[in-house]
Amino acid sequence: MKIKNILVSATMIGALASCNLDEVYYSQTTPDNFIENEVTINQLLTRPMNHWAYVVNEYMVEVNEESADCFVWPARSTGDGHDGQNRPNMRNHTMTETDNWADTGWKEALQGVARCMDVIEKLENVDYAALNIDPAKKDAHICQMKAFMGFFYMVGLDWYGGLPIYESTSEPMKGRSTAKQTFDYTEQLLKDAIAGLPVRESLNEEVNGFMKKGAAAMILARLYFNAESYIGVQMFDECQKLCEDIISGVYGPYELEMNWKDLFGFNNHYCPEILWGTPADWNYRKNDWYHLHDGMFPYKIYKYFGISYPGFNTWCHNGESLTPSRDPEYNKYIDTKPEIKLGSPYEKFDDGDQRKKLYRYLGNGDYEGMFLIGKLQDPEFPERATDYERSYGPYAPGDKDENIVVIYDKMAPWAFLKENLTKEQIQEYDRRGIKMYDTKAEMPSTFTNCADEGDGVRLMKRPIPDDRDPKLQGTPCSPNVRLTEVYYTLAECKLRKGDKQGAADLINAVRKRYFDGGADPNPVTASNLDKYRMLDEWLIEFLGEGRRRTDLIRWGAFHTEKWWDHEPTNNKNVCRMPLGDSVMGSNHLLKQNPGYGGNELSPEEV
Repeated sequence: MKIKNILVSATMIGALASCNLDEVYYSQTTPDNFIENEVTINQLLTRPMNHWAYVVNEYMVEVNEESADCFVWPARSTGDGHDGQNRPNMRNHTMTETDNWADTGWKEALQGVARCMDVIEKLENVDYAALNIDPAKKDAHICQMKAFMGFFYMVGLDWYGGLPIYESTSEPMKGRSTAKQTFDYTEQLLKDAIAGLPVRESLNEEVNGFMKKGAAAMILARLYFNAESYIGVQMFDECQKLCEDIISGVYGPYELEMNWKDLFGFNNHYCPEILWGTPADWNYRKNDWYHLHDGMFPYKIYKYFGISYPGFNTWCHNGESLTPSRDPEYNKYIDTKPEIKLGSPYEKFDDGDQRKKLYRYLGNGDYEGMFLIGKLQDPEFPERATDYERSYGPYAPGDKDENIVVIYDKMAPWAFLKENLTKEQIQEYDRRGIKMYDTKAEMPSTFTNCADEGDGVRLMKRPIPDDRDPKLQGTPCSPNVRLTEVYYTLAECKLRKGDKQGAADLINAVRKRYFDGGADPNPVTASNLDKYRMLDEWLIEFLGEGRRRTDLIRWGAFHTEKWWDHEPTNNKNVCRMPLGDSVMGSNHLLKQNPGYGGNELSPEEV
């Protein structure tokens, strides 16, 4: 089976099954005769970009956050929780070949590659001059697809190691190349793309999903930044050079956005900090709030938001939240378990940080706060209050209004604490054999022990307008590469070379925007900057943006460190995911990653 057949069906992506199916078109217009002007060329280019929008905003967030220390989708007393063993296995680093994640990542990466390659081959046969299009644009369009191909290959490399390397859609089924071969091919794709992509011309160019040189250069910098994880070779010098060039304007003008709300606000498609982002119209069309929004929302959150968007409440799953920073007695883990350096995401934000407060939409496109925490009732509109889906009585410490959801930064089966139950409830639970607790101290805090509806802080990375401004719904774009990443990447490169002060200066240039008057109460210094402070800074700035797993692996922390209820495996094999059963079963040339299904490859091969 040729790689172009990956485009036929999502269930066949990456499978490379033995049957040789060809694409069938049910009209007289095929991709070969469809291209008649620049509009149709742009439509062709957006096919792989739509796939990219899904991978980067949903799947990367899901896999890279839920397997790490900042997010959890717990079992809840409302009946919601993880689906089978998929989430528990990801969280415990006990992934298997039968998990949905194992198949999906491989398929999504190779589908992206196939889509890009298909577009390149179609464009190569187009006579731009005959269509009255500047022939120079042809090279730029092909380089655009090479940049996206490089991105998809790097995603697969990050998750699995070596992938099959394809250079045309007519090639037959292939086995895996090594991680080094995959790395080298990805590097060449990105270098070729950078050479032919346009440079950003102004600070306020609109984000439209297409890459400019600066975005592709930063994707290449990511490849070098994590090279030691991928191929066992440090390439921080190469990474540093790219970052320095981006900051100095070699790839066009970019600058830090000093109003933090404009990074994710309703007009962020003109933000001078964003190098690459998913356009707002894609977010709106796809209802793409998943994992950044609706997966975390308690039921009936529309009441607090003051909205009546059609179907909005059907997207509220009351599922994922931040991992807790406090124990069932509401003591900070930072104080009670200082030996655990990772996790506790909400408390990693300093008091005074403008983001560390309850999210509220203020009207006219303005908002405050980045979290759902505390009582979900708007003080300006008391009628805007989210009530509990079920009524067990008080759900949280000190909560005197059992009708309003109160979000607490803890995770415990509060509904089964005896002091919160009536005599009749205790008798009924006892009759049914339901575990109850006499004191807060004896309550467990794990993602399997029935958290309550109000447990776990929820992230509001992008704002949602109320009914006063319905035209703003879905308008923030998703920043996928921004200049802050360039600053922090350069800072870590400097840290690893011993230039702690240079690293601190770069991080502090960003941190000050979150405090009134730029008065940071806890700036990074040469004396307090180490591995854990660097990881904390990545956590604070990029919470929920789909990179945490990769950052932990780069520092050797993913498989060796504790956080909240997670015990380390001390098994480096978990830094790569297994190839799923359907992928392995449909391509006899593929070999499994070490530690899974027979350990068919050596670490050097992948």
